[in-house]
Amino acid sequence: MRRRVLPSALTAALGAFVLLATAACASPGAPDIAPDATPRPTPTASPTPDPFPRKPLTERTRYVALGDSFSAGMGGGDESGKCRLSPNSYPNDFARAAGIDLVVNAACAGATTSDLLKHQLIALDDRTDLVTVSVGGNDLGVADIAAECSAGKAVACRDGVSSALSLLNILPQRLSAVYGAVHDAAPNARIVVTGYVVIFDNSNPKAADFGTATAINAAALGLNQTIQDVVSAQRAAGVPITYVGVDFAGHGIGSKAPWVNVSGTDAFHPTATGYGQYSSALVRLLGRAQ
Repeated sequence: MRRRVLPSALTAALGAFVLLATAACASPGAPDIAPDATPRPTPTASPTPDPFPRKPLTERTRYVALGDSFSAGMGGGDESGKCRLSPNSYPNDFARAAGIDLVVNAACAGATTSDLLKHQLIALDDRTDLVTVSVGGNDLGVADIAAECSAGKAVACRDGVSSALSLLNILPQRLSAVYGAVHDAAPNARIVVTGYVVIFDNSNPKAADFGTATAINAAALGLNQTIQDVVSAQRAAGVPITYVGVDFAGHGIGSKAPWVNVSGTDAFHPTATGYGQYSSALVRLLGRAQ
């Protein structure tokens, strides 16, 4: 079942309008009660349960990772196969740190939302307890952008980033379809969506092409906000889903100790240390097996 949700900004605006209208129409005086009537207590609405339950992990927690190169661990070292799967990927590192069972990392470098829907959902079933998802970047053509930027083609790089930003308006529907399909395929699982890192350290304008770095960082921030908005809308609709961001502040490209690969095939992807930061963020969110 797909869940149709309003963009969060529109939902918030409509909600605010309704609240203001209700307040404007309310009488500031005492309630209009007949003399012989007895006021009745206002029923207290039961709190809506959080669709993302806070339950402990166990050694039997069945975990499946889905997504693109960030889930596959590209750039983490010792990659294998066409999907560039690394033993240092954040799913592998998190499963080791948390003491849970990584059933499979079905992620693949270059995967789009369409690829995930076509090829990765088979890894899920009603026994799946936890799913992580990293996807959306390739829908905006970030692989081509990475190639242009790592080759030093500043104009093409900035043009690619501008094009990616213009495509953000079609991404929410695709992401919503992915998250809905994941929930349908694994109805008993919690879903954690990971964001993309802001890869350049902008604290030193001389560390890189400052304009290019700023443009790429802006694209990453826009992508993350879009993902987070869709996750929030899905959660409001009852899907057990949440978003976790990862901060590479002080360790982007241009810093003294980057957690991002600077050049080559793995450019713009985290190092093993960088993926370790994803793992740590998941442990903080979900804990360890009890």
